[in-house]
Amino acid sequence: MSEFKIRILTPEDWGLYKTARLKSLRDSPDSFGSTYDQEAALSDSEWQSRLNLKLRALAALPLVAEMDGQAVGLAWGLIHEPDLEIARIYQMWVSPALRGKGIAKTLLREIKAWALGKGCDLIALAVTTSNEAAVSLYSSSGFVATGQLEELRAGSALMVQPMVMELHSAA
Repeated sequence: MSEFKIRILTPEDWGLYKTARLKSLRDSPDSFGSTYDQEAALSDSEWQSRLNLKLRALAALPLVAEMDGQAVGLAWGLIHEPDLEIARIYQMWVSPALRGKGIAKTLLREIKAWALGKGCDLIALAVTTSNEAAVSLYSSSGFVATGQLEELRAGSALMVQPMVMELHSAA
């Protein structure tokens, strides 16, 4: 088996990002607030603009895990103003065939190092409660449940659990 490599997505990678994101939404529809149909309808220019962080004035770390030139994992670290002390994780996904191989933990480590470098105190995310593997991954990585359960999407029976990791004690 080849080794995976993690790298930051650049604006030139929009096609790879689009492919990986749509694959993640099709593979794991109950894990994301967005849907395949919503994002498949986006224009190429919208996909390109997502990765133009300077134009969008975003503090973000869009990561892709690659193996043999194929995207096999994805995760975004994002800091929203005015909460500059909290880094949030979005779009975390690993190809089903490669789960359990350390890709997700490596993505989390990269985002944690980035968040620490940005002076964040917390990393926050929300995980679908029925996704036991993801809940276990986050718990074993130092995240703890916080706050009330929320709907995955408006009107959804699926619930997500907010989780946080304190960086000053987890560093």
